[in-house]
Amino acid sequence: MKIADRVLKKLKIKRPRPVEGETAKLFPPDVKKELLSEGLDISHVILGVKSDMNSDGEFCENYVFFDSVGLYIAQFSEKVKPKKCKKRLAAQAQLLRLETIPVSEIDSLKTERYLSTGHLIYTFNGEDYSISLFSLGLIGRLEELVKTFNAFKQGGDYQAILEQREEKTCPGCGKPLKQGKTLCRKCGSKTSIAKRLLTFFRPHYLKMIFIIFSMLLSTAISLLTPQVGTRKLFNEVLNTDNLSDYETLLASLVSVVLTVIAIKLITQAFSLFYQYILAGMLPWVIYDIKVRVFSAMQRLSVGFFTHKQTGSLMERVTRDSNNIYWFLIDGFPYLIVSAVTVIGVLIIMFITSARLTLAVLAFAVITAIVYPVFSRVFRSLHHRVWVRNAALSSKVSDNINGHRIIKAFSKENDELNDFSLYSRKLMDSEINYSNAETTVFPLLSMLVFWLAAMVLGYGGILVVRGRLGLGDLLAFVVYMQMLESPIEFISWVFNWWARCADSAQRIFEIIDSKPDIVDKENPVILTQIRGDIDINELSFEYEPARPIIKKLNLSVKAGQMLGIVGKTGAGKTTISNLIARLYDVKEGSIKIDGIDVKELSLNQLRTNIGIVSQEIYLFIGTIADNIRYANPEASYEDIISAAKAAHAHDFIMKLPDGYETKVGSGGQDLSGGERQRISIARTIIQNPKILILDEATAAMDTETEQKIQNSISQLKTGRTTVAIAHRLSTLRDADVLAVIDNGTLVEYGTYRELMNKKGEYYKLYKLQSEALKFIGIETDITNEDKVSREGN
Repeated sequence: MKIADRVLKKLKIKRPRPVEGETAKLFPPDVKKELLSEGLDISHVILGVKSDMNSDGEFCENYVFFDSVGLYIAQFSEKVKPKKCKKRLAAQAQLLRLETIPVSEIDSLKTERYLSTGHLIYTFNGEDYSISLFSLGLIGRLEELVKTFNAFKQGGDYQAILEQREEKTCPGCGKPLKQGKTLCRKCGSKTSIAKRLLTFFRPHYLKMIFIIFSMLLSTAISLLTPQVGTRKLFNEVLNTDNLSDYETLLASLVSVVLTVIAIKLITQAFSLFYQYILAGMLPWVIYDIKVRVFSAMQRLSVGFFTHKQTGSLMERVTRDSNNIYWFLIDGFPYLIVSAVTVIGVLIIMFITSARLTLAVLAFAVITAIVYPVFSRVFRSLHHRVWVRNAALSSKVSDNINGHRIIKAFSKENDELNDFSLYSRKLMDSEINYSNAETTVFPLLSMLVFWLAAMVLGYGGILVVRGRLGLGDLLAFVVYMQMLESPIEFISWVFNWWARCADSAQRIFEIIDSKPDIVDKENPVILTQIRGDIDINELSFEYEPARPIIKKLNLSVKAGQMLGIVGKTGAGKTTISNLIARLYDVKEGSIKIDGIDVKELSLNQLRTNIGIVSQEIYLFIGTIADNIRYANPEASYEDIISAAKAAHAHDFIMKLPDGYETKVGSGGQDLSGGERQRISIARTIIQNPKILILDEATAAMDTETEQKIQNSISQLKTGRTTVAIAHRLSTLRDADVLAVIDNGTLVEYGTYRELMNKKGEYYKLYKLQSEALKFIGIETDITNEDKVSREGN
């Protein structure tokens, strides 16, 4: 077995890992050995997690796992031992404590989240008992353990939870991955980025074959120049032993000159031809790359963009694509030419003089050794420059979008100081990059110069001794000079390639990222969506152990209007996002017309759900283009009709160009209320079966709000409406109201029922009415109290 392992290692073939279920994934060999020595059967472990603290908060290797019998806590320390026959030390796990808690003595598990740590706890007969502490970064894995154990304990389908666990480790080395990554940076650099880039050339493979053939032929012909222009000239034409009459000598010289000119013309013709084809082909390749990246970004879920800076994503589409373009159009062709030139010249030089060629090869070996070192250095330096540049771009974007807030708080100088700090970091990174570049390449050029001097001296000795002809030496020197430029380019191109590879890896990270929200293999497509919404035992969290929605149950019939109220951060907007399936539920279900939204076609679901969000965004273009964004085929009459329904027509017609008025990014040329009315018109023209209004009238004055409420009363006919609002007066016409507090349903019923109940809704309504009365706006809260008493 050891011999086989050595053979596989020499051939760089990895032996496939044995599959032993959760045990093989969780326990290293030394840990497994210690547990087996204690008589513990670990072959039936259902799930386990490696923690980094014990119950006292001391750092250690702490394994928490369970099977059908009990929950086990195994604490280890590292014992250092020398390896046999090796001058190295190895860390070996040593079991310090093993605790077993029978499953029958555990009602449930839970986690508590603190400032920088978490706490794993089990509950039995109403009492909480500590299992272990852990660093906050591990809370996601501990939550998986908690959910799986609780499902197992309650007799639920815990296998479904295990199957849904996401692989968040690098398939290459097993290290944890950052969100949105498919490979760690180390393994990403090992993958063949060049091969992946070449896949974009598949539609143009015939052109590529012709380009490479032209490069090879052009380079091969150019190698003949020293043979004709130097070796033949000095050894045959100008050789004093073979001098003939003047006419013959002149004819020979003309022949040599014309041959050299012909070689140059042929090589230039091939060069111009393949460069012309390449220049016409590469823009299509870069176009494909940009489209692939942008297409991948459209597929990705909302959660992906919340973890990325705007500047970083823009850099990947624009600057990274351009880095690849310039390398492919300027670097890649000359890399092939340089490589062929070096190989061809070395062959000719070896035929001319083996001794002199060995001296040149010695330098080539030194270059080959130094190359990987410089490649890693330049790639690291370039990545640092990219990170700083992306941060600077994000800062500029943030400053431009928030310029009103900056001026309102008089923070111009603070912003300038922050910009200077970001810019200074970028400058320092670029200086380090330039210093490395200007240091390495002159050193390599100096080495080439000294090599040429030594070769020329040694070759002169061989000529004097009669072992080498003068023409051969001069041709050898010319060939060596021909090597200088390709070797210098090759030594410099790895810096260029490092930049290209770094950009390509970031692009492939986007292309390889998998969306969180995807269609089922055969999604359900309803002939017509009515609009019934049923929310059952819904739970959701953006971050582990921080639930936003907890066991929520709601329902609204088709054509009804559901009003959702609650304090800020109660989870109202999250509910609307989950209905539209912008995020997937963690537990429970949301059903539309009796079908789980996870089973429905995403396209059909979202085209039938219209959202007017509290965060309004208008695209760069005309007002008409923004209104018909959801329905590009809408006629001008439809656009005007939608605008009138949203009470936007009057202010639009007062603008200089009416519906053809250009609006800037985010609609900054319009007021908040005007932007919101255009957003409502955009949703109206979509004509959805389900309408979600998330603080739709938040930025409007009382008069405009009343007009919008009248429009909503007309719009809700024939469609289901979910309206979220802080201003309770906007929800009086709702068929049912739901009061949400801390992610749970506190009250549910009609407006009259909740007012008569005098619970949470009544308190919110009374508190808001008193606040409005304080600023001089009378409300009908007194009449509501009178009606309520009469009703009782």
